Parts: sequence; structure tokens; C-alpha cells
Amino acid sequence: MTRSALGWVVVCLLAPACANNVSQDRSTGPDGKVKGALPIVLTENEGKANGIVTYPGGDRVDWKAITLPAGKKGRLDVQLTYSTPRPGLKVSFDLFDQWNVPVTEAVVSGKGRVKSATVDKARGTYFVRIYAPRRGDAGQYKLAAAFHEELPPAIFNPLNLAIHDPPKLPDVPPLPSTCEVWNPKDPACKGCPASAPADWKGCAPPTATPPAPPTPPMPPPLPPAKPVMARVIKVDVAGDSLEVVVGGGSEQGIAKDWKVTVLRGDTTSPLSGGAGTVVRVNKTTTVIRVKLTSQQINANSNVQLSP
Repeated sequence: MTRSALGWVVVCLLAPACANNVSQDRSTGPDGKVKGALPIVLTENEGKANGIVTYPGGDRVDWKAITLPAGKKGRLDVQLTYSTPRPGLKVSFDLFDQWNVPVTEAVVSGKGRVKSATVDKARGTYFVRIYAPRRGDAGQYKLAAAFHEELPPAIFNPLNLAIHDPPKLPDVPPLPSTCEVWNPKDPACKGCPASAPADWKGCAPPTATPPAPPTPPMPPPLPPAKPVMARVIKVDVAGDSLEVVVGGGSEQGIAKDWKVTVLRGDTTSPLSGGAGTVVRVNKTTTVIRVKLTSQQINANSNVQLSP
């Protein structure tokens, strides 16, 4: 943020109406767009950045870039902490992959002035957009990123095993007698040899076979698919309705028969009249149809898709 933008924060906090008169990028620098994203250098897989975003000051958005170690894969944790010049103001962020597609599996969550998101199986470069959500919002933030590398499984090498000598075999015992003459004290006469009397206990009929164990119960059914939160990428007019492209597709489990609900602002509450239908499901994006205006979609860019 420039010194003039910081001055706008102070002035506009005293006169909130000026938020309606200042363009959101009036005083922004090159990092106000994704092409000018400032890199967060990872030292021992951790990195930090800080800054200020202010809608009234004309510097609404800051972009940061996180490049993970080449050829490495693992978990990426991103946490945002912020402070505001007065109560009620907010700062938020969201994540995009190296193709500028929203990372829908990394849902930003948190309470108070701390928000965080996690990307599993992360690799390559990620872009972080820190922004003031509403007119009048402003704040100073600190962004922390931590990469936890997924180590490859250890390779088993049988040559490294310690092989001990086998135990010595015992001496071969003498051959037992064949119990040709019945003698209950002779070990060879155990059971029911031919020389045993008919009433010998070893010649009793075998006991009945025990019943088979009961069949184990069937495993419980798989839990239903969870809803997916997506952000609007592109809007096209189609007759009296809109065709909207949102981030997230078949890789996130979205199907064509899922329900579509446009959410109000940054909340999880449905927007009035925001119900829609799925037109087409691609690999990483989904096309939906809603009967809203372009202005409504621009002001409410969060969409919930649920089975």
C-alpha cells in the first residue's frame, strides 16, 4: 500500500460515505493483479508476508505467490491474521492454482481475525488473493505459509536384513511300537488301534461337528457426498437467464444432477431466487444456469453445489 492509500484509510474511517466515491484499485500497486503477485520465499519450507488492504483507500486487493520446491509434493497450510482500525471491519483471502483456477478443496475458514486454509497433495505454484470484502473494509494483515513435504515410502532391501542361524534339530526319537498287543500304557495304543477292546474310550464315535459361525453383518453404507463450495469464474447471458462457470468439477465429485444454490455475499445463507441447475460438468469447472442478473452474480460470487 502507498502512503496516499494509507491516508485514505484514516480519512474514510471518519467519513464512511467516501467508500462509494473511490475506485477499489485507485491507489493499488502492481500486486493488485495476479500478474504482479509478490513472491513469498519459503525458508525451511516456511514463509511470511504482511501488508495493508483498504477499499476506501483504493487498494482493495493484494496478490501473493507461493512456489513450492520443484518436484516436491505435500500439504500446504496458509493462515491469515489481521487487525482493523475499528470494530466490524473484515479482511479475507482465497487460493488459486498455477492456472488461476480457484482451489475449491481449500475452503477458507476460521473465527475472529484468524482465517486459514489447507491444500493436500500440493505441488507447483499457488496464488493468494488478500482482499477487503466490502465497501468500507480495511485492515493490516500477516500471511504465513508452511509446506509439509510428503516423504516417499522407504524402499525395502532384503540384503539389509540380519539373518540368524536356524536352531539345531533335535535328535530323531526311536520309532514307537505298533500296539500289536493291547496295552493302555503304551503311547502307541492311544486312540483306537485294532487291538483295543470294543468298549475302550478311545474308540467312542466322534463328537458332532460344531455349527458354522454366524455370517458377519454387512458393512454400513458409504456416507453421502458432501457439498462443494465454488466461486464464479465467468458469466454469460443465455436468454432470460445466465450461464455461469464456477470452479470445481468432476474431480471434486460434482455430478450433473446436483443442486445449485447461489449464496448471499460471503455468508453461507442462500440468496433469494438463487436456485439453479447444472448444465455441464467438466473436469475442473462446472457450468450452471440461474435466473439472476449479472449485477447479482458479481455481488454474490459464492455458489454451493450439493447432491
